[in-house]
Amino acid sequence: MAEIYGRSTERAVIDEVLARARAGDSGVVVVRGEAGIGKTALLEYAAAGAATDMRVLRGAGIESETKLPFSGLHLLLAPVLHLRNKLPGPQSEALGAAFGLVDQARSDRFLLGLATLSLLGEVAAAEPLLVLVDDTQWLDQCSAAVLSWVARRLRAEGVALLLAVRDGYPTPAEGVPDVRDLRLTALDRGSSAMLLGDLAGHVKDHLLAEAQGNPLALLELSAALTPEQRAGELPSATFHLHHGPMSGQLESAFAQRVRALPERTRSLLLAAAADDSGDLHLVLTAGRRLGADVADLEPAEDDRMVHICGDRLRFTHPLFRAAAYRSSSLQARLAAHAALAEAFGEGGMADRSAWHRAAAVHGADESVAAEMERTAENARARGGHAAVATAYHRAAQLTSDLGQRARRLDAAAQAALDAGMTSFATHLADRAWPIARDPMVRAGLAMVRAAIAQEQDLRARPEETVEAAAGLAKQAPDTAATMLLFALISAWSGGEPYQLPQLAASTAIVPRSSPMLAEVTAAIAHLADERWAQAVPHIRSLVHEISSTANLATWQRITVQWWFLWLADIHAGQEGAVVLADRCQAQGNIGLLPRALLHLARTQLLLGRHRDVLSTSEEGLRVAAHTEQPHFVGHHAGLLACVAAIEGDQARCAELTEDILADGVSERGIECVYARALLDLGNGQYEAVLRRLARVPQALMRHHPAIDHSLGTATLVEAAVRQGHPTLAVAPLARLRRWAHATGQPWTVAIAARCQAQLADGEEAERHYEQAIRLHRQDDAYPFEAARTHLLYGEFLRRRRQRNRARPLLRSALDIFEQLGAAPWIDRVRAELRATGETSQPKERTSGLLDRLTSQELQVVRLAAAGLSNADIAARLYLSPRTVGYHLYKAYPKLGISSRNDLARMDLDPDDPDNSGLS
Repeated sequence: MAEIYGRSTERAVIDEVLARARAGDSGVVVVRGEAGIGKTALLEYAAAGAATDMRVLRGAGIESETKLPFSGLHLLLAPVLHLRNKLPGPQSEALGAAFGLVDQARSDRFLLGLATLSLLGEVAAAEPLLVLVDDTQWLDQCSAAVLSWVARRLRAEGVALLLAVRDGYPTPAEGVPDVRDLRLTALDRGSSAMLLGDLAGHVKDHLLAEAQGNPLALLELSAALTPEQRAGELPSATFHLHHGPMSGQLESAFAQRVRALPERTRSLLLAAAADDSGDLHLVLTAGRRLGADVADLEPAEDDRMVHICGDRLRFTHPLFRAAAYRSSSLQARLAAHAALAEAFGEGGMADRSAWHRAAAVHGADESVAAEMERTAENARARGGHAAVATAYHRAAQLTSDLGQRARRLDAAAQAALDAGMTSFATHLADRAWPIARDPMVRAGLAMVRAAIAQEQDLRARPEETVEAAAGLAKQAPDTAATMLLFALISAWSGGEPYQLPQLAASTAIVPRSSPMLAEVTAAIAHLADERWAQAVPHIRSLVHEISSTANLATWQRITVQWWFLWLADIHAGQEGAVVLADRCQAQGNIGLLPRALLHLARTQLLLGRHRDVLSTSEEGLRVAAHTEQPHFVGHHAGLLACVAAIEGDQARCAELTEDILADGVSERGIECVYARALLDLGNGQYEAVLRRLARVPQALMRHHPAIDHSLGTATLVEAAVRQGHPTLAVAPLARLRRWAHATGQPWTVAIAARCQAQLADGEEAERHYEQAIRLHRQDDAYPFEAARTHLLYGEFLRRRRQRNRARPLLRSALDIFEQLGAAPWIDRVRAELRATGETSQPKERTSGLLDRLTSQELQVVRLAAAGLSNADIAARLYLSPRTVGYHLYKAYPKLGISSRNDLARMDLDPDDPDNSGLS
């Protein structure tokens, strides 16, 4: 390895990460900078430092293969793919399927990410592992997505991951916590002068000025000098380069060196540059079709442009690869791809052959487009949604018929949305919409555009969905019915109250070509007039019929899931949300996963399972941020903030909500508002509650009744009454009562009855409180609200000097609040108990053992206690087996145990009131 001058800080960071990997820890480093600034040299420094005691895997992005799914990942993992048989069956098949080694095995994005993580862990189990990926800006999207997934989950595998990227491009490590980001700038003058070596003084000064501290420029410019120029015997003008950005100058210099090679050598380099495999046999097979042979590689080897080791060919610098491809004519590039297509076809690699065939044509070609469509469907079976999206997109580009192009763009957009590639999905859908005429295609595009609008917090367009559903009513009436339900969600939760009557008018003309369509149009008409009791039977019938339909699409299940909570059916909602989240993970629907996890976290909050809320919404928040879905970032942050508010954690609540609410209140921030209001209520700041909720547009406070009324309306009523402004509670309570009695769920009617009691006096108030207590006993949903009811009724009785009746209610409230860790509410109940003359101090509850665990540790130990192996747990939680072992290693001392056998004797229900020891 050539000596590195300067970069002491950067080398120290790399040394530290390598040392951590040797100690069994993992770390991620990103090296950024312009072309030639020294990124590759730092990767080589890391490789040299790891050579004696670490395994090194190398990969790189290839500009000509950015559209070929998993090409970059294959280049990286090829040397260790023989170890995939040591992985659990589904993971081994996922890797094999992604690289075409096995047929028809499903390989979703999460499973492939887990397989890659496990494979790296398997390698690192034998010796610490260094993973180097250069030019990540040219990675195909599928490979980048997998590496991003891995980078976020590296913990205790003994893996050091170094990624190099050119300035102005994202890396797979964007947003990864604790990543070390090294941005390379120009070398200082002293280091630059040392790099130049022995040159005449004025020549060195001139080159220093020209190179501007770029190491590769210094080397290339000095290497290009003649002996006379190096000695300073010729004037500086004879080696003055053209002005311009240094990266452009370097690319020009590399291109000149490539052009100086013999024509047949350039043809071989072009074939090698157009493919990432590094397979010398394939390059030579393609080269023979271009009139070249193995002997023609010698000039490139002699000029140190390529290095050949056994059957592998590698460019010595990424700029040589770029120059070999970019400096070639269009005709030459097309010929190289055609030759590679034939070579891959002979090798039985049909999909790679198809991609090169697609790169070998200019303009429309239906036969190649059809081949790319087959490749897309192969990718659906084995490669996940991102590969489907890119293949269908290329097929559409090759299609001249507008109807066919729209259909292929629609398929690409839907796959991109499922893959979490929201910007790409938007681009595809916008291109397809003006040319789409087929009702099924327009329906698919309308759903994609509606989902994107929701994810990105854009204006909902339910009228567009209704129009597309109307066109589909006769052809596929049940699908049209589900689309109308989705449109209703958009109108209901969009914060624009005028949309519901408009929607009702639009759906009135939709043909009622099936019972489901008749049900949904009737429901919309009733909801537009706020006849909720009349709408509920229709919605219940629809939800039951749709949810029991076989082969239901994931977006249809998500639509149904929203209505479970609208109906306040929390238990059915939780069951459905668990199935939905599992399905999204199993099918690689990463774009839909934050939405599924949101439904699950909401039911967990309403059931009082706060530890589960933390696990679910933390994952939902990470995935939503990773897939650029600000809408769901806001909702998940809000649910986490609600737990923090109940626990009285003011700092955590503020941290989670500050950015979401910085630009005002929107639908995505509604839970954040409720969390802040709930925190204020727990701290007795009733005026602050009223001010905060007064800023929320009325339409937003009905976006999701189960959440709005329990967190919003109930909080508003209590604050208004305590602050002496009961009239502020009248209208919100009326809406709560209408919804609660329409759903008929005991917990909703109980909250409504409690709120009525707060606005009443004497016997009437007591009657409502008694009704609320009875209803809470019938339904275990929302224990936090049940505790609030017991507290308020106990306060009411204590004020009426009925202390003996008040104490049991207050003790019951205290038990629930203590189980939930609701510190401000615990203090309030204890104050009330003292006011009743309670002489014995309520027993202080010690923190349960499980409270000492992080949410991730809790998930791991619960699965371990159920008998799952580390590999099984890793597959379930998308971790590596070594990370699972690390979590168990950290959890055992916190639980006071030493083995899995001890776990079997523990009560590991996080919401059990007695989780403090062994059973």
